[in-house]
Amino acid sequence: MRKRFATGLLAILGMVLSGLAGLAAEEAPRAVFPVKNHDFGTVRQGEKLVHAFTVRNEGSAPLPIDRADLDVSGLTVRLPRVVPPGGESRITLEWDTGRVKGEIEAQIVVHLDDPAEPRVTLVLKALVKPPIEILPYAAAFFSVYEGEAAVRTIQVINNEERPLQITKVEPEGRHFEATLKTLQPGKLCEVLVRIPPDTSPGRYMEAVYLNTDNPTRPRLKIAVNVLVKTDPFVDPDVVDFGLVSLDELVKAPQLLDLLTQKFTIKKRWGEFRIRSISSDLPFVEVTRSPAGRSGLFQVDVGLVRERLQRGKIGGSIRILTSDKKFPRLVVPVRGEVK
Repeated sequence: MRKRFATGLLAILGMVLSGLAGLAAEEAPRAVFPVKNHDFGTVRQGEKLVHAFTVRNEGSAPLPIDRADLDVSGLTVRLPRVVPPGGESRITLEWDTGRVKGEIEAQIVVHLDDPAEPRVTLVLKALVKPPIEILPYAAAFFSVYEGEAAVRTIQVINNEERPLQITKVEPEGRHFEATLKTLQPGKLCEVLVRIPPDTSPGRYMEAVYLNTDNPTRPRLKIAVNVLVKTDPFVDPDVVDFGLVSLDELVKAPQLLDLLTQKFTIKKRWGEFRIRSISSDLPFVEVTRSPAGRSGLFQVDVGLVRERLQRGKIGGSIRILTSDKKFPRLVVPVRGEVK
């Protein structure tokens, strides 16, 4: 009799616990976002954009919202602390587009006290256009051989209703020419940047400035970066060992291999021979490959630990070639031993 009573009591207790578990399972929040994405379309740079995402709580317990993680500059968020059961609220986002441009996508990760979905990602998109666009970049890049000419075309686009007048083209440098071509008066023009064929070999960082009648953008800068290569051409044209620790090399001589620097000597057409290669620095060891004629050589520049002395590294590597136009090449060597 007692055994039957105990068995019945356990069954009743199990049913009660099961009911409580079911009740607890029912009393939980459930976050629902009808829309998780919003596209503002094309906007002007500097506009303040505002959008609110709706969040509903379709559960039977309050829905706390802990925080939101933002991944784009200029974005702020206002969050409700709790959404009551059966209620709804809004997550409001404000976006200052003054520091962004182009196609931008912002992801907002909202952290919720929802056991089924503790994190929800909301997405904002916009095409942010500045008042004046310089495309494809506000820079012209050139890499040519001596004797070559080259042209780059850069567009200047006015996205404002007020017409834009470029009053002057002002080159700052002697290794390029710049001309202005109007395609749509007040709206669109092209800047043609040209490297003449008689430009001397070397690297040049120059610029062309466009003076305008726009009160907020009176002067536009277009960088002009020019590399005129000799033939044969050395790349990179400087050997830089950086900062070398003599004490570390004494402790771990194997680090010496990691300090070896490399450069190539390449001829545009044909082959040539390296007659000799040497350095005026006694602690520098230079090897090359291949040994015979070629259109491309690799030069390895290493350090001899026993000859190193503390101080600045300043010297060069001299290369004598069979090329009649450039029989002698000089590569600077720099760094510091501490």
